[in-house]
Amino acid sequence: MSLWQMILIPLISALIGWLTNLIAVILLFRPYRPVVLPGYNLQGLIPRRRAELARSVGQVVEQELLSAQDVFDLLTNPDFVGEISTALAQAIRQRVMEKLPVFIPLSIKNIISEVLSEQAQKELPRLLQQIGEQIRQQTLANFQVSRLVEEKILAFPLERLEKLIISVAGKELRHIEILGGVLGLIIGLVQLVIINWTSWF
Repeated sequence: MSLWQMILIPLISALIGWLTNLIAVILLFRPYRPVVLPGYNLQGLIPRRRAELARSVGQVVEQELLSAQDVFDLLTNPDFVGEISTALAQAIRQRVMEKLPVFIPLSIKNIISEVLSEQAQKELPRLLQQIGEQIRQQTLANFQVSRLVEEKILAFPLERLEKLIISVAGKELRHIEILGGVLGLIIGLVQLVIINWTSWF
């Protein structure tokens, strides 16, 4: 076996391994739409399984991360309700000050707005809790995090989804391509050893 053959066999094997993994990474995303080939429709894995992927991600988010009950609990959390009540009370105070006639003295306006603001801050948490309980069943029945996530993923353009995945996992995808070249090189070297070994007999 010549020196050129001994160099080319591992290099060609490395190139084949690298190209194979590069094509596999590309086929994760491309082509976006099916390309009709004789006896086969070629389409990227993610575009082809997009609906299933969106449904699975939605189910995982709802079951493991954030359910409708979690959202409702957050909205009815006493601390959250207290913050809303304070913000509403301040807004009421400001609006009262703006809407009272100009002939009413400022001191009287302050008293009126202060009384209304304090009363609102006392009553609003209870009212918000009552309203929250009234809409709770309807909210839990109609609001599904999984469906919302699924719709968002399905509405997300494939080009942007590809860029997002590459921006997050680009380094790992390049490692896969390089690993293909390394494995191809190893296979080429093994072939050289086998060829040389068999040539001795």
